Amino acid sequence: RSVLKMVKEKNLNACIVHPSGIIGPYDFGRSHLTQLMIDFANGRLKACVNGGYDFVDVRDVADGVIRACDLGRPGECYILSNRYVSVKELLDTVSEVRHTKKIRTVLPMWLAKLTAPLSEIYYAILKQPPLYTRYSLYTLTSNSNFSNEKAKRELGYQNRDFHQTIADTIAWLEEHHRIRS
Repeated sequence: RSVLKMVKEKNLNACIVHPSGIIGPYDFGRSHLTQLMIDFANGRLKACVNGGYDFVDVRDVADGVIRACDLGRPGECYILSNRYVSVKELLDTVSEVRHTKKIRTVLPMWLAKLTAPLSEIYYAILKQPPLYTRYSLYTLTSNSNFSNEKAKRELGYQNRDFHQTIADTIAWLEEHHRIRS
């Protein structure tokens, strides 16, 4: 809000982009989603939680940012999203890409929330990022009904098929030896 206020007060040529949950190849860090896919692909994940979010390919976000710089109207906001994907669908897509068994156990969210504080402590002792945190569980159950229609209409924003995003991500992770091929 303060940025939009400054744009209007000082007549700045700026707009704001709001990406949803970013996913895709080239994640040299350890984002929760990438780690989730690594753990699942390497056989360390036997269950998932009941929840999901609107996930968007990082390459589509990059393209959307460039389009916003070139075509965005000053003071406007643009949502760069794709579509809602459950954690189960995400992992099923990983299974399809890798030709492996799909995950069968989906834990209820109340159970995941109950054990999240213990999980955070456990992973802190191991000096590893936790697979899920209280905040990530909150996010997976929050409102993620985003519309990118304005970005499509005004910027020509497009997003690629989610399956392609996962296939490219898995290929990149294999190439960088983060999952066994």
